Amino acid sequence: MSQTPLMPPRSGRIQSFNCHDLHQQASMLRAWNQQYCQISAGTFDGCVTEIDTGALHITVERMNRAMLQRGELPKGCIAVGIPLVFEGHARLCGHTSHIDGLHFFSGRDGFEFVSPENHLLVDVELYPERFAHPLLRETLARIGARLGDRSRVLDMPSNAMGSMRSTLRTLLQTISSAPQLLDNMAVRESFEKSLVFALSELLDTEWRDGMQLQSRPRNWQLVKAAWLEIENTASDCPLSVAELVSHLQVSRRSLQYAFNETLAVNPAAYLRIERLNRVRQVLGDVHSVTEAATRFGFWHFGHFAAEYRALFGELPSETFRRVRETGRTQAEGPRAAPFPPSSWLN
Repeated sequence: MSQTPLMPPRSGRIQSFNCHDLHQQASMLRAWNQQYCQISAGTFDGCVTEIDTGALHITVERMNRAMLQRGELPKGCIAVGIPLVFEGHARLCGHTSHIDGLHFFSGRDGFEFVSPENHLLVDVELYPERFAHPLLRETLARIGARLGDRSRVLDMPSNAMGSMRSTLRTLLQTISSAPQLLDNMAVRESFEKSLVFALSELLDTEWRDGMQLQSRPRNWQLVKAAWLEIENTASDCPLSVAELVSHLQVSRRSLQYAFNETLAVNPAAYLRIERLNRVRQVLGDVHSVTEAATRFGFWHFGHFAAEYRALFGELPSETFRRVRETGRTQAEGPRAAPFPPSSWLN
């Protein structure tokens, strides 16, 4: 799949892309092994900006739709997310997500993230073994020990998180205005130190004020079991709540309460959303829209087309036609625009 960067080729260490297809945006987070399922209705619009020094990788991701995201980071990586904009219902592995939450993604069992309707998140991947300076490796070892081995949200003091956001904005705005700075080894090392010690200071603040850890809700475990059941039937997907309840051997009421608390949607609505996302994913691999729709249990084509358009902002026939014309399974490639985008950090 070709990708057109939003910047002239001045430095390979920073680049930005606009995306209008959720699966393509997921694929651009290279180390995260991401899968996206769009939950809220409307045309998807996203942006990914990447900054790479070799020892650390930053992804600034903007999306305008609520997503269920599932992924897993490489072993040895420490990955945290700092929200810059965060509006709407959100959960990370059952923990309530919010603007002052430090999101720890690199747990040993992967993560499930229900991202909010509108958000701008700075994801920082740190690879301790790649840092040349011994002090940075020692600091990262302490950071890793404090974060633990389970993906979760740490509730941070508002002033400390505000300071971290201010530091990030300053660093990222400076680098985006002069990407060639990162070609200088001394500047790269200074950039790395600034980020590592800012994160260390943030965690020191939280450690002094008392660890603000959320317990993992029981409802999350039930919803996760439902997701695993859906994944185990990836070729077809459960077609009804009754089928899902039968597989899980739980009451319909228990499942309903768990989904409402975790995703803010009921199980029937979620299954319909999941099936519509599956249809969108396979439209490039089938002979007709009808084949894709019926494969996932949509038999009333008028209702199906209306539901598909309500969720994705276009008719399934439009997606199908565009995919066939481009010869790709992604709905649309990144679009070129001047770099740096004027609003990518707002």
